[in-house]
Amino acid sequence: MVRIGIIGTGFARRVQLPALRLVPGTEVVGVASGRRSNADVVAREFAIPQVFQDGAALAVADGIDLVIVSSTPDSHERYAIAALEAGKHVLCEKPMALDAAQAARMAAVAARRPAQLAWVDHELRYEPNRREVRDLLRAGAIGELRHLELSLKPYRRGDGRLQTSAAPWGWWYDATRGGGLLGAVGSHLIDLCRYWTGADVTAVAGGAATFGPPRVDETGTPRPATSDDFASFVLRLSSGAVATITISAVAHHGPGHFTQVTGSEGTLVLTGEVGLEIGRSGGPLEDITPPDDLWEKLPVNSMWARSFVRLMRDMIRVAQGAPPEDEPATFHDGWEVQKVMDRVRSA
Repeated sequence: MVRIGIIGTGFARRVQLPALRLVPGTEVVGVASGRRSNADVVAREFAIPQVFQDGAALAVADGIDLVIVSSTPDSHERYAIAALEAGKHVLCEKPMALDAAQAARMAAVAARRPAQLAWVDHELRYEPNRREVRDLLRAGAIGELRHLELSLKPYRRGDGRLQTSAAPWGWWYDATRGGGLLGAVGSHLIDLCRYWTGADVTAVAGGAATFGPPRVDETGTPRPATSDDFASFVLRLSSGAVATITISAVAHHGPGHFTQVTGSEGTLVLTGEVGLEIGRSGGPLEDITPPDDLWEKLPVNSMWARSFVRLMRDMIRVAQGAPPEDEPATFHDGWEVQKVMDRVRSA
């Protein structure tokens, strides 16, 4: 049995804790939050025996084998390093850190402890459609890879992030705490480019922007958003392929997730969370969506939740001595993604 401690009560409460009920060989034994009251509520809801005042205490506590760092990005570095230095496995939420310098320090600590797992929660590597894209590309199903186009418009259906009243001030709008769409979603799409191609990013062009209005904080004071809610950029990969990524949290309408992968002999198209098509040169697109055995087995029936189950199942197997069944994102991968995001933000 792998004993798990979770730092954070936002995404962890909505997605990770329900998902862990479908991961054999695990027991959640501790939870921490910046607000003790939040941790108390989550502990009662999920029958977690230990509550910690903050992530630093949980990270070094006895009786915990694996720490999930699911707090705000500005805290990832100190909690992940503390847990690794205390001899624990670590799964860190994305974005891995505030910048590449923090991510480099985290990766360096992990590299000195090869017996401990240090993974980033890029769970889309475990989503059946996106894993199928990797397998098809490596099998040469569409010939030589030339171009990847990945987009997300809008991040949430409707106008939630455009309306001040619908989304009050929080860390998501604060760049100093790691908020913004580039880290939340762009990091996943950058990671997919590397995962699918096995190539590194050699050049970056583009940028990010903030269009959203001020947000009202707990005191009723409007505060300007400083994190990005739009980004568009081009990547050159070491394989020679080019990737274009556009993400928007302010678009009124859009297709949601959309990806088109172009090769010399055909095309792969990902639509939304659960659609995959292939088309050979001169022929129509054909639906090749693989089945998902976790469909509707979680309270939140999203690709993120279902993929998190698969990632954690793999991580537990590896923690117990088995080889990984897929290709998890390591702290080194997280650092590579962070370097790309830094270049987009500085453009």
